[in-house]
Amino acid sequence: MDHTRWETGIKCFNQKQTLCSKVLSTSCKPDRIRAIYQHVAIKKEVKLQGFNFSLQAASDPFDSQVSGATFGAYILVKLSSGRYNTVRLEFSTDMPPMTLKSTDFQTTKDDESIISMTVMLLCFGVSGNIVFANVMLLPKPSAFFQERKVTSVDLIDSCPGSHQTSYKFRVKKDHIVIPKKQGHNTNSKQKDVTLVTQISMDRMGVLQRSLSSWEGPVSLVIYIPWKGQKENNIEWQRLYIQKKVNELSLHPGSSVTVVSSLASLEDYPINTLRNIAIKQAQSKYLLLTDADFQTSPGFKERFFAVLKQYSFNQKTAFIVPAFEYLEQPQKQDGIPESKYELLQLLHREDAFIQPFRISESSESHRLTDYWKWYRTDKPYKVHTFSDKFEPYIVLEKNDKHPLYDERFFGYGMNKVTHITELYLKG
Repeated sequence: MDHTRWETGIKCFNQKQTLCSKVLSTSCKPDRIRAIYQHVAIKKEVKLQGFNFSLQAASDPFDSQVSGATFGAYILVKLSSGRYNTVRLEFSTDMPPMTLKSTDFQTTKDDESIISMTVMLLCFGVSGNIVFANVMLLPKPSAFFQERKVTSVDLIDSCPGSHQTSYKFRVKKDHIVIPKKQGHNTNSKQKDVTLVTQISMDRMGVLQRSLSSWEGPVSLVIYIPWKGQKENNIEWQRLYIQKKVNELSLHPGSSVTVVSSLASLEDYPINTLRNIAIKQAQSKYLLLTDADFQTSPGFKERFFAVLKQYSFNQKTAFIVPAFEYLEQPQKQDGIPESKYELLQLLHREDAFIQPFRISESSESHRLTDYWKWYRTDKPYKVHTFSDKFEPYIVLEKNDKHPLYDERFFGYGMNKVTHITELYLKG
């Protein structure tokens, strides 16, 4: 699933009984899922056992282009027994404009009730624009409704509390020894910036390039899955990692930890690894990045120059504009040494770089406001927010910042949720 934008607004349709409606709309692509969600948790005392769901939809004339193509709504229903049910409400591609459909759900056991419902409006395998309107989720009457006048406030539970202590992922941690360099002042590390990242062992080759322009400490966590491996193979991997770490010539204030678990590589515990890397960092500031992110030369000096010129509080998150190559760079292609050089590569006729993920997920970094960054040498505030915004950031290390949600594995939404929590924390 990519991070596409959904538009909200008012749309009017030429029908006898329909005037104007509030709508959700998006552009579908045959090879992508477009989806938007709403989670509804039901209070335990309600004992809800059924509901009616209705929805109106309209679309451009288009044909299904892949097997399993669909658009409409899915509802994931969690029951008190621990079971899950999926309710589907699907539309055909040749339907009249603003077709209304509805479906019912009822528990099959008298002692079973609905704990929550997650509604997903989506399209997959089709190409064109779709519109959804009048999304209605109505509870079916029960004894609870007969005893009082009921509103949605009486039915819907509030958001859950902190999740940070609710989930534990079992891992084994081994610390890698960093060779010491002469002349390093160990007391200076508190005023430094640590590059915080994680990586799987099979991708360690990218570190040689991505850390080549970084002059500060690194907090690195390397993941090895135990599943399906023999103990002697795991020991060989640790020796290999030690050799590769030595070749990186890391800053003496760096920390490297090898994390292994019974999960497979497909179940990559990305946010667990990120949190370990954050906790082991010892400097005042943290640059939270991915392993293939390469900083510009002189990053630290420019960052501390900004800190001296302007005042910031402990909750300030400094956004780092990110770019990507349009073609795979060669070894001889050096990283731009200055902002001027970067802009030359960006705006030339045969552009060599572009803003990060602008083609596949434009919302991921849109709020960075690249055009403003091109024209100024001063820091500026990002006033708006999107739940698809996932920039690379520098934070001051303190207990006020939430950690990453460790329930996320593999790829998708793991960093977005952290940025969202930081935003909500102020």
